[in-house]
Amino acid sequence: MTYDEARKKVFIKWLLGVPIVAAASLSSVVSVLKMFYFSLDSGDPLTNAIAKQIKQLVYFAYDHTRFLEFFWTYSPTPTPKDLLASSTITSFFIYLCIFVGLWLIESARKLSARLAEIDKEIENQLIKESIKGSAPRRRDEIQAQVSIPKSSRFSQFHALYLAPIIVGLVVAVIVKISGLV
Repeated sequence: MTYDEARKKVFIKWLLGVPIVAAASLSSVVSVLKMFYFSLDSGDPLTNAIAKQIKQLVYFAYDHTRFLEFFWTYSPTPTPKDLLASSTITSFFIYLCIFVGLWLIESARKLSARLAEIDKEIENQLIKESIKGSAPRRRDEIQAQVSIPKSSRFSQFHALYLAPIIVGLVVAVIVKISGLV
């Protein structure tokens, strides 16, 4: 990959990663709030008292985030009692999109750091050539000769795939032990 292709890749990864993370994060938070609002009542007086307070907090959040109406309307409401329900699966997929967006952002950040190092080396090369007194090459000539090796997509396997599964299992165990489901 050339220097210019790498710069384009950085821009595209940032352009894709940031909106994915923002939208998926907002949708996940709204989904969790909707889940708390709609599935906390169990009929027990103590649970109803706690659920009433949580419902008031969720309504307060809803009332003060009217500009997020799209997310409040279209974010799926997961049902913890039925893990194979379409809304639960959709919520989990949206949650996983956060990690895909974070992977894109991290990949762009790493490639951007590599490009910054290459920029320093190009500047050093220009200085060395000007000191030697020979006809110095132009910056774009040096950049055209730079070849950047591609990085592997699986170098972040732990952070992208393994960590969310482990976190999900830990949360499921905590929910089962606490008796929320």
